[in-house]
Amino acid sequence: MHARIVIVDDRATNLRIYAQFVAMMGPEYSATCFQNALEALEYLDKNDADLLIVDYRMPDLNGAEFIRAVRAKTSGSYIPAIIITARQDRECRISALDAGATDFLQSPVSDTEFRERAELLLAQHRKELELAARTAQNPLNTHASDIENVSISTAKSMLEQIIDTTPILINATDRNGKFLFMNSYQSQLFGKEPDQLVGKPLSDILDSNFAEQETRRNIVVLETGRATTSYEQKYVSDGVDLTFHCTKSPLTNIDGQTIGVLTTGVDITARKFAEEHRTHLALHDMLTGLPNRVLLSERMRTTIDDCVKNGKVAALLLLDLDRFKIINDTRGHQAGDMLLRQVADRISNLVGPRDFAARIGGDEFAIILNDVRDTQDINVQCMKLLSQIGLPYSIGGVEQLIGASIGVTMIPEDNLSSDELLRLADLAMYEAKSNGRNCHCFFSPRLNQIAQYNAGLEADLREGLDKSQFFLEYQPIVETITGNYVGLEALIRWNHPKKGLLLPNDFMRVANDSGLIDRIGSWVIEAACQQIAAFNDAGVVIPHIAVNVSPRQFENQNMSANILDNIAKYNVPAGKLSVEITEELLLDHNQHVHEELFKLRENGVDISIDDFGTGYSSLQYLRDLPATRLKIDRTFISRIEHSSADRAIISTIAHLAHALDMRVIAEGVETEAQYALLRASGCDEVQGFLVGRPLSVGQLHELFDHGPAQFVVGQS
Repeated sequence: MHARIVIVDDRATNLRIYAQFVAMMGPEYSATCFQNALEALEYLDKNDADLLIVDYRMPDLNGAEFIRAVRAKTSGSYIPAIIITARQDRECRISALDAGATDFLQSPVSDTEFRERAELLLAQHRKELELAARTAQNPLNTHASDIENVSISTAKSMLEQIIDTTPILINATDRNGKFLFMNSYQSQLFGKEPDQLVGKPLSDILDSNFAEQETRRNIVVLETGRATTSYEQKYVSDGVDLTFHCTKSPLTNIDGQTIGVLTTGVDITARKFAEEHRTHLALHDMLTGLPNRVLLSERMRTTIDDCVKNGKVAALLLLDLDRFKIINDTRGHQAGDMLLRQVADRISNLVGPRDFAARIGGDEFAIILNDVRDTQDINVQCMKLLSQIGLPYSIGGVEQLIGASIGVTMIPEDNLSSDELLRLADLAMYEAKSNGRNCHCFFSPRLNQIAQYNAGLEADLREGLDKSQFFLEYQPIVETITGNYVGLEALIRWNHPKKGLLLPNDFMRVANDSGLIDRIGSWVIEAACQQIAAFNDAGVVIPHIAVNVSPRQFENQNMSANILDNIAKYNVPAGKLSVEITEELLLDHNQHVHEELFKLRENGVDISIDDFGTGYSSLQYLRDLPATRLKIDRTFISRIEHSSADRAIISTIAHLAHALDMRVIAEGVETEAQYALLRASGCDEVQGFLVGRPLSVGQLHELFDHGPAQFVVGQS
C-alpha cells in the first residue's frame, strides 16, 4: 500500500529535509509539501493523506490550529498527525494534544527518529483502514423508496449488517465461553470471518492469559447478572497494538434468564496515545527525554523508603556542567541544546538498570545510584561520569570540550527528605567547583575526606610511575615434599616520598579504578623480566618468578604481546616467568582471554589461578584453560587446623588439580601445623611467612648465590 505523507512547514529548508527523509524510507512512501498551512487545508479538501507532518510555529495557522481544522473535516478526523516543536514548548504540545495531535518530534529531527515515528503511525492507520474496509464488504443497497415494503426478516438483516460494519467490537458468548456471535469488525482483528469463529471457545481464539482474563470477567457477569465496570483491553493485530474500551453485560433470554455475556469495545488507541504522551510530558524533560524534577522527587521518595525498610544504601549525585554558560552565550542556544542532549545520552549509557537519571533544569542533572556497597562504588561511578562527559563533543561540525562538577549525598545517612538531600548535594557540588571543577565531593566530611584522599593518591600514583618510586620484592614458594625453593612471587612496593613504604592494599584499588593498573602492570612485568636477566648475567640460578596480572589488563591491552615482547627483550629463558590470574577473569571468560592465555602457554609462560575458592569458577573453565597451577586462597588455610570441612575442601581441590595436570599452591602458611596438614592434603607447594617473607634483591642473592636453597621445617 502506498503511503501519502503531507508535510506543512513555512521554512523551505525544513521541507526539503523532511521530503528527503520520506524519500529515504522507500518508493512506497511519497511526500507532498506546503509552506502555507491554508494551501495545505485546501489540498486536503480534495485529496487523501495517510500521515501529516506539521511544524508548530507557522504564520497563518499554528500547528494546533491546523490540526483542529483538519479534524473538523470528515475525511481528516482519523489521519495521524506529528507535530514538530523546537526547544521546550510544553504549553504548545499540550495545546496540540487537545487539538488532536498524535505524536511529537523535537527539532532538529534525525532521519532515524523521523522514520521510526512515521512508520509506527502509518502501520496503525493502515490497520484501522483495513478493518473498516473488510467490514464494509457487503454494503446495504436498499433504496429509500423501498423502506416501507421491507419485511421483518429484511429489517433483521439490515440490523445485522449495521452491527457488522460498525467500528466497534461486538461478541456474545454462552455460559460455557463459546462464541454465539461475533461481528465482522472484531473477527477481522484475528484475520478470520465471523463464521469461522462462532461456536469456538475463548481458549481456541485468544492466547492463554487473555482467555483466562476474559473467562474471569464472564464468570462475574454470569454470577451477578450485572454488567462489569468498563476496562481497557489491548489487541495485537498483524503486529499493530490497538487499545479498546470494553464493557461486558448479561445476555438474557425472553424469560430474563442470563444465558451468556455480551462484550462490546470501542477503539481508543489514539486517545490512549495522547493520554500517555500528556503524562510523559508532565514527567519528562522535553529537550533530553530524561525524567524531570517531578519524577525525580517521586523516585527519591521510593528510594528513601526502600533504604530505610530494607537497610540498603543509595546515593544522590547532583551533576552541573562547568562553563556551560560560556558555550550557550558564544555558540547560541541551539548549540547549547545539542550539547545537553549529548551529555544526557552519555549519562543514560553509564547508569545501571536499577539507577535513575534526570535533568532537573538548565545544565543540572541528578542521578540516583541504588544498592551501593561502599563509597568506592560511588567514586568509581563519578570518575566514569567525569571521564565520559570530558570527552570531545561535535556541535555543528565543531569540536567542543566541557567538564562537570558532582556533589554527592548518601541515602539515608545524610537525610530522609528528598528536598534536603538535593540541597545538601547542591552544597557538595559547589564545593567540587571551588576545588577546581571537574571533580566530585561528598557532603559528609568523613566520606569527602576519603574521596579527596583517593583523588590525591591517584595523582601521586601518576607521579610515582613517572619518577620510578616503585620496586619489587619477592616472596619464596617452597615445595612441600623436598623443601626446595621452587618459585618466587613478585610483589610491588611503593616508596612514597611522604607516606613512606606502601603495600599493594594501600593503593591497588585506586590504581584499578583510575585505569593506572595498566601502566603499573606493564611496569611489574618488565621489572620482573629485567631482574631475571640480571640474575642470569650474574650467574645466579633462581626459580621462576610469578607476576600478578589483573583482569583489566587483559581487557585494555594486548597482554600476551606485552609479556612476550619483554621476554624477548631481556632474553628470559622458558619457564622462568609465570603469570597469576584471578577467578574474576574466569567469570568473564571469553574467546579473547582464552586466546591470550594459550599464546602465553605456547611460549613457555606458566599460568597460575590465584585466590582459588573465593569466586565461582566453572570446572569447564579449569578444564579448557591452559593453567598449570591452582593457588588456594588463604582463608581456607587459616582454618585448616580447626575445620575438618576446610581440610576436606583443600584435599578435594588438590585431587581436582592433579586430575587436570596442575600443581597446587597454598598461600598464607604461617605455622608448622598448617604446613604438615597441607602436605598431607596433597598440596605441592606452599607460600607464607613460615617459609619466607618478601625478600629484596639483595636478600635473594644471599639465598641463591651458593646454589639451590632449601627450607627446613623448624628452622625458620
